[in-house]
Amino acid sequence: MEPINAVIICQYYPPEQAPIGVMLRELSSDLVRAGHRVTVVTGFPNHPAGKIFPGFKRKLFAAERQDGVRVVRCWLYLSPKKTVFHRMLNFISFGITSFLAVLFFERPDLILSVSPPLSNGVTAMALKVLKQCHYIFNVQDIYPDAAVNAGVMKDSFLAGLFRKLELLIYKRARKVTVISEGFKQNLVKKGVSSGKVEIIYNWIDSSEIVPQPRDNDFSQKHGLNGKFVVLYSGTIGLISGAEIMLECSQSLKDHPDIVFLMVGEGAVKDRIRDAALKRGLDNIRMLPFQPREILSQVLSSADLAVVTLQKNRGQSSVPSKLLGYLAAARPVAASLDADSDTARFINRAGCGLCVPAEDAKALTETILALYQDPARRLKLGQKGRHFLLKHCDRKAATAKYRELMEKYA
Repeated sequence: MEPINAVIICQYYPPEQAPIGVMLRELSSDLVRAGHRVTVVTGFPNHPAGKIFPGFKRKLFAAERQDGVRVVRCWLYLSPKKTVFHRMLNFISFGITSFLAVLFFERPDLILSVSPPLSNGVTAMALKVLKQCHYIFNVQDIYPDAAVNAGVMKDSFLAGLFRKLELLIYKRARKVTVISEGFKQNLVKKGVSSGKVEIIYNWIDSSEIVPQPRDNDFSQKHGLNGKFVVLYSGTIGLISGAEIMLECSQSLKDHPDIVFLMVGEGAVKDRIRDAALKRGLDNIRMLPFQPREILSQVLSSADLAVVTLQKNRGQSSVPSKLLGYLAAARPVAASLDADSDTARFINRAGCGLCVPAEDAKALTETILALYQDPARRLKLGQKGRHFLLKHCDRKAATAKYRELMEKYA
C-alpha cells in the first residue's frame, strides 16, 4: 500500500502527561514505523497548570521532530483559571491556530481529530472542505454531555446548540471512533449510524508500565514501605468523585498502617487537601503528577488502587487511570454506577470490586476486606494484567487505528 500522509489534531501532547497525548505519540510513532507520514498539530505544553512548560517559548507556530513524527505546536490562550470562560478561550484559540496551521500544509490524505475539545471537530469539518480530505473523529469524552453532567454547563439553549454541532461533526466524519460500548450506544441513540462508529479501547504500553516490587525507590522516598497504600492516580477532576477518599480516610484513621495516596492534579485537588488539613487527617497524602519514567514505580507502590466517579457520570467519561493500574497488576476498588462502562470493564477484566457511586461506607468496607486478604489482591491484580495484554495493549490498538486510517485515507 502507498504511504498515507496523515494529520493528527490533538490539543495535548508530551511532554504533557495527559494520557491521550501519550497514546497519540505512540500511535504516531507506530504509523511512521509502518511507513506512513504523520504530522501532529498540538498546543504548547501547559496542561494541567495552564502555564507553559520550562524550555518552551510561545510563538504563533513552532515545529520539531520526534521519532520521525513532525510535531507542529500552535499558539493558544493560557490561564491557570479553570472557569468556563477561560476554558472556552483556550479551546477556541487552539481551534483557530490549528486550522491555520493545517490550511498551509500540503493536502493530507486523512485527518484524525480528537475530542475534547469539541472544537477540534469544527476544525476538521472546515479542513475537510478546504483541503478535500476525509477525517476520523475520535471521542475521548462525549461533549457537551460530559460538561452538562459535571455541572460546568447548564442544560440550556447553549448546550442544545453544542449538541447540534456535535451531531454535525459526527455526520461529516468518515468514521467516529469511541473508547467503549456505552459511548457507542450514546451516539447511536442520537441518530449516528451504528456502522459509522468503531470501538477501539484506549491502550497503554505494557512494556513501559510493568509490575515492580511493592517496596521500590519511589515507595522508600515517600515513606510508604511498611504501609498499606491505597492509591488514587490521575486527574482529580470535577466528575471524578475523588472527594470520597476523604470519607474513607476519616473512617480508617484508626488504622495507622493504611495510607491514602493521591497522585495527580485537577480542579478539586485543593479542596480535598484543605478539607484533609481541616479535619486533621494525616493518613491522606497528596503528590503532583510524577515523571513518566517512574510511573511503574508509582503504580507498583500501591497495595490497592482506587477508581471513583460521581453518580450518573460513567456514560460520558471513562477514567484512563484504570489501564495504568492493570499494567502494574494492581487490584482495583471502584466506586461508580453499576451500569457504567467502567464498572462493566472492571467486571469483564475480573480485576477488582465495584461498589455504588458516592457510597463511602461501601468503599471503606471493600478497602478493609481487601486489606485483610492479600491472596485475593494478588489474584485480582494478575487477572487485570492478563486482560490488558489481551485487549488494551499498545501494539494491538495502534494496529487497529492504522488499518482504519489506511482504509479511509
